[in-house]
Amino acid sequence: MSDFEPPIDAPAAPTVSPFELLSVLWRRKLVVIATIIVAVALTLALSLRSPKQYSSSAQLLFRDPGFAQALFGNGLFSTGQQEPQRTTQTNIDVVTSLNVAASAANLLKTKEGVGNLLESIAVTPNNNADIATIKATRSDPREAAAVANAFAEGYIIYRRQTDRSTVAQAEELVSNSLKTASPAEQTKLAESQRQLGVLRSLQTGDAEVIARAQANPTPVSPKPKRDGILGLVVGLLLGCGFALLVDFLDRRLKSLEDFERTCPDYPVIASVPSTAADIAASVQLAGPVGESYRMLREGLRFVDPTGRARCFVITSADESEGKSTVAVNLASALAAIGSRVILLEADMRRPTAAALLGLRRGAPGLSDMLVSSGELEDFVVAVESEPGLFVLPSGTVPPNSADLLSAGRMGEVLSMVRDAADFVIVDSPPLLPVADTRVLLRLSGVDGVILIGRARVTRRDRIRGASRLLVQSGRRVFGLVVTDVKITSSSSYYHYGYDDPEPPSNGRTRPSAQPPARPKSSSGSRSSAGPSKRVKSPT
Repeated sequence: MSDFEPPIDAPAAPTVSPFELLSVLWRRKLVVIATIIVAVALTLALSLRSPKQYSSSAQLLFRDPGFAQALFGNGLFSTGQQEPQRTTQTNIDVVTSLNVAASAANLLKTKEGVGNLLESIAVTPNNNADIATIKATRSDPREAAAVANAFAEGYIIYRRQTDRSTVAQAEELVSNSLKTASPAEQTKLAESQRQLGVLRSLQTGDAEVIARAQANPTPVSPKPKRDGILGLVVGLLLGCGFALLVDFLDRRLKSLEDFERTCPDYPVIASVPSTAADIAASVQLAGPVGESYRMLREGLRFVDPTGRARCFVITSADESEGKSTVAVNLASALAAIGSRVILLEADMRRPTAAALLGLRRGAPGLSDMLVSSGELEDFVVAVESEPGLFVLPSGTVPPNSADLLSAGRMGEVLSMVRDAADFVIVDSPPLLPVADTRVLLRLSGVDGVILIGRARVTRRDRIRGASRLLVQSGRRVFGLVVTDVKITSSSSYYHYGYDDPEPPSNGRTRPSAQPPARPKSSSGSRSSAGPSKRVKSPT
């Protein structure tokens, strides 16, 4: 066999489907709606408070009347052959020049700066025509019309003065030539001087106003309806962006897909739906909640087809994620198929598993057994309402449970429990806050771990920290169980056949509620317990 091993492909980056994005937007719909409302409200407020603006337009026609061509046979003011578009653009640039603005200011008889006047107009050419539209926007409709007309007339005045000045310069040159010309040349020059005088008087500025601006009482801005629609679109885009950002910054895992993406190495073997707290326990066990624990029981058979695993540590990253509830119900589900199950309450800091089964708090249990030489049957308690289910309660609360588990005879106790039962369910403390579970994971009698997470409570960074600790421990993780999952329409099959909460009798014989006896041990006194009951409150 070759020593060369092909490189392991790096895991592909997780992809997000459009349906997941829509799910995020729906989950954060309040953020989207709030952003839209704020955006529309701000847009409308700014629009309604903005001063009204009115616009009017005048039109100029650029054309050369051809007087110079008629008198002299050439264009006196022509600078050569030019493209029509370029000529029109040149004329538009002249309209928006400071000289034309000064002429317009003189016509308006205003002291307003020419810069402000230029900012209030816009000149646009008409397609395929030597026509330009001068549009003025002002706070008064009559003022807007006056400004547009003033720029149109100011352009004509400026061009006429410029052209006449050019002709006058030509006349002066001819007049100077007459003084030194011969009698034959004087006649010809005199005729040219006369024609230049006629041409100067005929100058029109090569433009005319073909449409004067009229006052329009309808404001062009603000437009609340248009601005409101714009605010709606902007608010929708911003709202979606904020919703995705908030969801990204929120480290809580909300759905099964979130857990699968965060812990891709651990399969989700069961999900426990959320149920109203006032629903009776018997109805819960006959409905979706009970079915989820039966699915967990069967799921363990899939992940461990050999059936060799018999001792499961139930833990979570933090408290209040439902680990004790899962431990109690999994033990009950295993006992329901005729297995002898011992629930070992190893959470001695905040014990709740025994209380969920209706057992008396403070009864002697695991902590007392660890510091004594007592046998298993001296501390184990049978759950009378659950044949085949036994509990080793946590016992007296010790000052330091981690030291007790590490220095005591926990390995021997776990061996006793394994010998006395088909399955052992260990309800352990959460992984991250305390060291107790890390001590338990070092015990050889532990076959694996079931990690518990709670939807909308478990944080992404915390469950990743718990996953790293489990990897360091070297213990097998059978999978994830997610609690408090919202039931959707796609999971309505959960309710199939559960209209009657009373389960039918199937004639199965359950094992007797006798305390498990450790092999080769003497019998001892046994504690009694009242009827057990199961509640859903996550612990």
